[in-house]
Amino acid sequence: MLYRDLVQFDPIETVIQLREADRKEEAQHLVRSYVISDRMADALTGVILPQLRFDQPADNKGILIVGNYGTGKSHLMSVISGVAEHTDLADIVTHPRVAEAARNGIAGQFQVLRTEVGTTRMALRDILFGHLEGFLAERGVEYHFPSLLETSNSKDPLIAMMGRFGERFPSQGLLLVVDELLEYLLSRKEHELILDLNFLRELGEVCRLARFRFVGGVQESLFDSPRFQFVADTVRRVRDRFEQVRITRTDVAYVVTERLLRKTAEQRGWIHRYLERFTPLYPAMAERLEDFVRLFPIHPTYLEVFERITLAEARGAPHPQSGHRQPT
Repeated sequence: MLYRDLVQFDPIETVIQLREADRKEEAQHLVRSYVISDRMADALTGVILPQLRFDQPADNKGILIVGNYGTGKSHLMSVISGVAEHTDLADIVTHPRVAEAARNGIAGQFQVLRTEVGTTRMALRDILFGHLEGFLAERGVEYHFPSLLETSNSKDPLIAMMGRFGERFPSQGLLLVVDELLEYLLSRKEHELILDLNFLRELGEVCRLARFRFVGGVQESLFDSPRFQFVADTVRRVRDRFEQVRITRTDVAYVVTERLLRKTAEQRGWIHRYLERFTPLYPAMAERLEDFVRLFPIHPTYLEVFERITLAEARGAPHPQSGHRQPT
Protein backbone atom coordinates (compact mmCIF):
# COMPACT_ATOMS: atom_id res chain seq x y z
CA MET A 1 0.00 0.00 0.00
CA LEU A 2 1.26 3.49 -0.87
CA TYR A 3 1.26 6.58 1.35
CA ARG A 4 -1.18 8.24 -1.01
CA ASP A 5 -3.68 5.51 -0.10
CA LEU A 6 -3.41 6.41 3.58
CA VAL A 7 -3.20 10.21 3.59
CA GLN A 8 -5.25 12.98 1.96
CA PHE A 9 -2.57 15.57 1.41
CA ASP A 10 -3.51 19.26 1.31
CA PRO A 11 -0.39 21.32 0.48
CA ILE A 12 0.58 24.28 2.69
CA GLU A 13 2.36 27.39 1.48
CA THR A 14 5.94 27.35 2.76
CA VAL A 15 6.03 31.06 3.62
CA ILE A 16 3.08 33.39 4.12
CA GLN A 17 3.80 37.10 4.00
CA LEU A 18 1.46 39.19 6.14
CA ARG A 19 1.12 41.92 3.50
CA GLU A 20 -0.33 39.44 1.00
CA ALA A 21 -3.59 39.83 2.94
CA ASP A 22 -3.81 43.43 1.65
CA ARG A 23 -5.49 41.87 -1.40
CA LYS A 24 -8.97 40.69 -0.50
CA GLU A 25 -8.77 37.58 -2.73
CA GLU A 26 -5.61 36.47 -0.91
CA ALA A 27 -7.11 37.32 2.49
CA GLN A 28 -10.12 35.22 1.57
CA HIS A 29 -7.88 32.28 0.67
CA LEU A 30 -5.90 32.63 3.90
CA VAL A 31 -9.04 32.73 6.06
CA ARG A 32 -10.57 29.73 4.31
CA SER A 33 -7.37 27.66 4.58
CA TYR A 34 -6.55 28.42 8.22
CA VAL A 35 -7.28 25.38 10.40
CA ILE A 36 -8.23 26.32 13.97
CA SER A 37 -7.73 23.92 16.86
CA ASP A 38 -10.07 24.05 19.85
CA ARG A 39 -7.25 25.48 21.96
CA MET A 40 -6.64 28.27 19.43
CA ALA A 41 -10.41 28.86 19.23
CA ASP A 42 -10.35 29.46 22.99
CA ALA A 43 -7.49 31.96 22.58
CA LEU A 44 -9.29 33.77 19.76
CA THR A 45 -12.70 33.98 21.43
CA GLY A 46 -11.37 34.51 24.97
CA VAL A 47 -8.44 36.89 24.39
CA ILE A 48 -7.79 38.16 20.86
CA LEU A 49 -11.25 39.10 19.62
CA PRO A 50 -12.42 40.67 22.93
CA GLN A 51 -9.27 42.81 23.03
CA LEU A 52 -9.89 44.04 19.49
CA ARG A 53 -13.53 45.01 20.05
CA PHE A 54 -14.39 48.64 20.71
CA ASP A 55 -18.19 48.36 20.99
CA GLN A 56 -17.99 47.31 24.66
CA PRO A 57 -16.17 49.13 27.48
CA ALA A 58 -12.96 47.27 28.37
CA ASP A 59 -9.36 47.75 29.43
CA ASN A 60 -8.13 47.02 25.92
CA LYS A 61 -4.49 46.08 25.44
CA GLY A 62 -2.16 45.38 22.55
CA ILE A 63 -1.73 41.77 21.41
CA LEU A 64 1.46 39.82 20.73
CA ILE A 65 1.23 36.57 18.74
CA VAL A 66 4.14 34.29 19.68
CA GLY A 67 5.17 31.56 17.25
CA ASN A 68 8.39 30.25 15.75
CA TYR A 69 8.90 30.11 11.97
CA GLY A 70 6.63 27.52 10.42
CA THR A 71 4.00 27.55 13.18
CA GLY A 72 1.48 29.70 11.28
CA LYS A 73 2.01 33.01 13.09
CA SER A 74 1.79 35.16 9.95
CA HIS A 75 -1.16 33.08 8.73
CA LEU A 76 -3.04 33.69 11.99
CA MET A 77 -2.33 37.42 11.86
CA SER A 78 -3.54 37.50 8.26
CA VAL A 79 -6.78 35.79 9.29
CA ILE A 80 -7.40 38.19 12.20
CA SER A 81 -6.70 41.27 10.09
CA GLY A 82 -8.62 39.94 7.08
CA VAL A 83 -11.79 39.38 9.10
CA ALA A 84 -11.35 42.73 10.87
CA GLU A 85 -11.23 44.45 7.48
CA HIS A 86 -13.88 42.53 5.53
CA THR A 87 -17.26 41.67 7.07
CA ASP A 88 -18.01 38.76 4.76
CA LEU A 89 -14.81 36.87 5.60
CA ALA A 90 -16.23 35.95 9.01
CA ASP A 91 -18.58 33.58 7.20
CA ILE A 92 -15.70 31.41 5.93
CA VAL A 93 -13.76 31.13 9.20
CA THR A 94 -13.25 27.39 9.66
CA HIS A 95 -14.21 27.14 13.36
CA PRO A 96 -17.91 27.91 14.00
CA ARG A 97 -17.35 29.36 17.48
CA VAL A 98 -14.67 31.73 16.18
CA ALA A 99 -16.80 32.67 13.16
CA GLU A 100 -19.72 33.61 15.42
CA ALA A 101 -17.52 35.66 17.76
CA ALA A 102 -15.96 37.47 14.80
CA ARG A 103 -19.35 38.28 13.24
CA ASN A 104 -20.59 39.73 16.52
CA GLY A 105 -17.39 41.59 17.37
CA ILE A 106 -14.80 42.73 14.84
CA ALA A 107 -15.84 41.73 11.32
CA GLY A 108 -15.48 44.71 8.99
CA GLN A 109 -14.94 47.12 11.88
CA PHE A 110 -11.42 48.26 10.97
CA GLN A 111 -9.23 49.97 8.45
CA VAL A 112 -6.14 47.75 8.55
CA LEU A 113 -2.46 48.58 8.09
CA ARG A 114 -0.21 45.53 7.75
CA THR A 115 3.57 45.79 7.75
CA GLU A 116 6.80 44.01 8.70
CA VAL A 117 9.94 45.23 10.40
CA GLY A 118 13.25 43.92 9.08
CA THR A 119 16.89 44.91 8.94
CA THR A 120 17.05 48.66 9.50
CA ARG A 121 18.64 51.27 11.76
CA MET A 122 15.47 53.35 11.96
CA ALA A 123 13.72 53.71 15.32
CA LEU A 124 10.50 51.71 15.71
CA ARG A 125 8.60 54.95 16.24
CA ASP A 126 9.86 56.40 12.94
CA ILE A 127 9.12 53.19 11.05
CA LEU A 128 5.54 52.80 12.23
CA PHE A 129 4.66 56.50 12.20
CA GLY A 130 6.00 56.73 8.66
CA HIS A 131 3.80 53.82 7.59
CA LEU A 132 0.78 55.31 9.36
CA GLU A 133 1.22 58.69 7.65
CA GLY A 134 1.35 57.05 4.22
CA PHE A 135 -1.59 54.78 5.05
CA LEU A 136 -3.74 57.69 6.22
CA ALA A 137 -2.81 59.86 3.23
CA GLU A 138 -4.03 57.11 0.88
CA ARG A 139 -7.39 57.28 2.64
CA GLY A 140 -7.73 61.03 2.55
CA VAL A 141 -6.58 61.72 6.11
CA GLU A 142 -3.77 64.24 6.43
CA TYR A 143 -1.74 63.95 9.62
CA HIS A 144 1.93 64.46 10.43
CA PHE A 145 3.45 63.02 13.61
CA PRO A 146 5.81 65.35 15.48
CA SER A 147 9.39 64.21 16.09
CA LEU A 148 10.63 63.17 19.52
CA LEU A 149 12.13 66.64 19.90
CA GLU A 150 8.72 68.24 19.38
CA THR A 151 6.63 66.22 21.85
CA SER A 152 6.93 64.80 25.36
CA ASN A 153 5.32 61.45 24.48
CA SER A 154 3.87 59.45 21.62
CA LYS A 155 0.41 58.80 23.09
CA ASP A 156 -0.92 62.31 22.56
CA PRO A 157 0.01 62.38 18.83
CA LEU A 158 -1.57 58.93 18.37
CA ILE A 159 -4.79 60.04 20.04
CA ALA A 160 -4.81 63.24 17.95
CA MET A 161 -4.26 61.11 14.84
CA MET A 162 -7.20 58.89 15.80
CA GLY A 163 -9.33 62.03 16.20
CA ARG A 164 -8.53 62.99 12.62
CA PHE A 165 -9.10 59.37 11.53
CA GLY A 166 -12.51 59.36 13.26
CA GLU A 167 -13.65 62.35 11.22
CA ARG A 168 -13.11 60.32 8.05
CA PHE A 169 -14.19 56.92 9.44
CA PRO A 170 -16.60 57.64 12.32
CA SER A 171 -17.80 54.05 12.72
CA GLN A 172 -14.48 52.21 12.30
CA GLY A 173 -11.26 51.66 14.19
CA LEU A 174 -7.67 51.47 12.99
CA LEU A 175 -5.84 48.15 13.33
CA LEU A 176 -2.03 48.14 13.01
CA VAL A 177 -0.56 44.67 12.45
CA VAL A 178 3.24 44.32 12.56
CA ASP A 179 5.19 41.12 11.91
CA GLU A 180 8.83 40.20 12.61
CA LEU A 181 9.23 42.43 15.66
CA LEU A 182 11.62 40.25 17.66
CA GLU A 183 14.58 40.15 15.28
CA TYR A 184 14.38 43.90 14.90
CA LEU A 185 14.38 44.49 18.67
CA LEU A 186 17.29 42.10 19.15
CA SER A 187 19.36 44.16 16.71
CA ARG A 188 18.97 47.36 18.73
CA LYS A 189 21.53 48.82 21.12
CA GLU A 190 20.50 49.24 24.75
CA HIS A 191 19.45 52.91 24.67
CA GLU A 192 17.70 52.40 21.30
CA LEU A 193 15.91 49.33 22.62
CA ILE A 194 14.62 51.20 25.67
CA LEU A 195 13.11 53.87 23.41
CA ASP A 196 11.56 51.21 21.17
CA LEU A 197 10.08 49.30 24.11
CA ASN A 198 8.67 52.48 25.67
CA PHE A 199 7.06 53.30 22.32
CA LEU A 200 5.62 49.76 22.21
CA ARG A 201 4.17 50.34 25.68
CA GLU A 202 2.56 53.57 24.49
CA LEU A 203 0.97 51.73 21.56
CA GLY A 204 -0.56 49.29 24.04
CA GLU A 205 -1.81 52.14 26.22
CA VAL A 206 -3.50 53.92 23.32
CA CYS A 207 -5.54 50.75 22.69
CA ARG A 208 -7.41 51.62 25.90
CA LEU A 209 -7.90 55.28 25.00
CA ALA A 210 -9.02 55.23 21.36
CA ARG A 211 -10.31 52.99 18.57
CA PHE A 212 -6.74 52.03 17.83
CA ARG A 213 -5.63 48.40 18.07
CA PHE A 214 -2.19 46.82 17.74
CA VAL A 215 -1.23 43.22 16.94
CA GLY A 216 2.45 42.26 16.76
CA GLY A 217 4.13 39.01 15.77
CA VAL A 218 7.24 37.69 17.55
CA GLN A 219 9.17 34.42 17.25
CA GLU A 220 9.47 33.94 21.01
CA SER A 221 8.06 35.55 24.11
CA LEU A 222 9.33 39.08 24.44
CA PHE A 223 8.52 39.06 28.16
CA ASP A 224 10.22 35.79 29.13
CA SER A 225 13.29 35.94 26.90
CA PRO A 226 16.63 35.99 28.79
CA ARG A 227 17.98 38.09 25.92
CA PHE A 228 16.06 41.08 27.28
CA GLN A 229 17.03 40.73 30.93
CA PHE A 230 19.28 43.78 30.73
CA VAL A 231 16.14 45.91 30.16
CA ALA A 232 13.88 43.85 32.44
CA ASP A 233 12.22 46.85 34.11
CA THR A 234 11.23 48.34 30.76
CA VAL A 235 9.95 44.96 29.52
CA ARG A 236 7.77 44.61 32.63
CA ARG A 237 6.09 47.93 31.88
CA VAL A 238 5.41 46.81 28.31
CA ARG A 239 3.94 43.54 29.60
CA ASP A 240 1.30 45.42 31.60
CA ARG A 241 -0.23 46.76 28.39
CA PHE A 242 -0.14 43.61 26.25
CA GLU A 243 -1.85 40.24 26.06
CA GLN A 244 0.34 37.43 24.75
CA VAL A 245 -1.02 34.48 22.75
CA ARG A 246 1.25 31.53 21.97
CA ILE A 247 0.93 29.14 19.06
CA THR A 248 1.65 25.81 20.76
CA ARG A 249 2.69 22.34 19.67
CA THR A 250 -0.96 21.29 19.99
CA ASP A 251 -2.03 23.90 17.43
CA VAL A 252 0.71 22.85 14.99
CA ALA A 253 -0.18 19.17 15.39
CA TYR A 254 -3.83 19.95 14.64
CA VAL A 255 -2.90 21.78 11.44
CA VAL A 256 -0.64 18.92 10.36
CA THR A 257 -3.33 16.29 10.97
CA GLU A 258 -6.16 18.28 9.37
CA ARG A 259 -4.33 19.61 6.31
CA LEU A 260 -1.11 17.73 5.58
CA LEU A 261 -2.11 14.33 6.93
CA ARG A 262 -5.90 14.23 6.89
CA LYS A 263 -7.31 10.68 7.01
CA THR A 264 -10.71 9.03 6.72
CA ALA A 265 -11.96 6.70 9.45
CA GLU A 266 -11.15 3.76 7.19
CA GLN A 267 -7.58 5.00 6.64
CA ARG A 268 -7.09 5.50 10.38
CA GLY A 269 -8.28 1.93 10.92
CA TRP A 270 -5.70 0.55 8.47
CA ILE A 271 -2.90 2.52 10.11
CA HIS A 272 -4.04 1.52 13.62
CA ARG A 273 -3.97 -2.17 12.75
CA TYR A 274 -0.56 -1.80 11.12
CA LEU A 275 1.06 0.02 14.05
CA GLU A 276 -0.49 -2.26 16.69
CA ARG A 277 1.95 -4.98 15.63
CA PHE A 278 4.85 -2.88 16.93
CA THR A 279 3.42 -1.76 20.28
CA PRO A 280 4.82 -4.78 22.24
CA LEU A 281 8.31 -3.63 21.16
CA TYR A 282 7.81 0.08 21.84
CA PRO A 283 5.96 0.91 25.10
CA ALA A 284 5.99 4.64 24.28
CA MET A 285 4.11 3.91 21.05
CA ALA A 286 1.52 1.86 22.93
CA GLU A 287 0.86 4.78 25.29
CA ARG A 288 0.45 7.28 22.43
CA LEU A 289 -0.92 5.06 19.69
CA GLU A 290 -3.65 7.49 18.69
CA ASP A 291 -1.05 10.26 18.25
CA PHE A 292 1.01 7.95 16.03
CA VAL A 293 -2.09 7.15 13.96
CA ARG A 294 -3.15 10.79 13.55
CA LEU A 295 0.33 11.96 12.54
CA PHE A 296 1.37 8.91 10.49
CA PRO A 297 3.82 8.78 8.74
CA ILE A 298 5.37 11.56 10.88
CA HIS A 299 6.72 10.59 14.31
CA PRO A 300 4.96 12.68 17.04
CA THR A 301 8.33 13.57 18.56
CA TYR A 302 9.09 15.53 15.40
CA LEU A 303 6.80 18.32 16.59
CA GLU A 304 8.54 18.49 19.97
CA VAL A 305 11.92 18.86 18.26
CA PHE A 306 10.55 21.38 15.76
CA GLU A 307 9.23 23.53 18.61
CA ARG A 308 12.74 23.81 20.08
CA ILE A 309 14.44 24.85 16.84
CA THR A 310 15.37 28.51 16.54
CA LEU A 311 15.71 29.86 13.02
CA ALA A 312 17.12 33.14 11.81
CA GLU A 313 15.98 34.85 8.65
CA ALA A 314 17.34 38.07 7.17
CA ARG A 315 14.67 40.32 5.72
CA GLY A 316 14.69 43.82 4.35
CA ALA A 317 12.38 46.39 5.84
CA PRO A 318 10.16 48.32 3.44
CA HIS A 319 10.83 52.02 3.61
CA PRO A 320 7.82 53.64 5.35
CA GLN A 321 7.20 56.14 2.57
CA SER A 322 8.06 54.26 -0.61
CA GLY A 323 7.17 50.65 0.25
CA HIS A 324 10.47 49.50 -1.32
CA ARG A 325 12.76 47.28 0.71
CA GLN A 326 15.87 48.69 2.30
CA PRO A 327 19.17 46.98 1.44
CA THR A 328 20.29 44.49 4.09
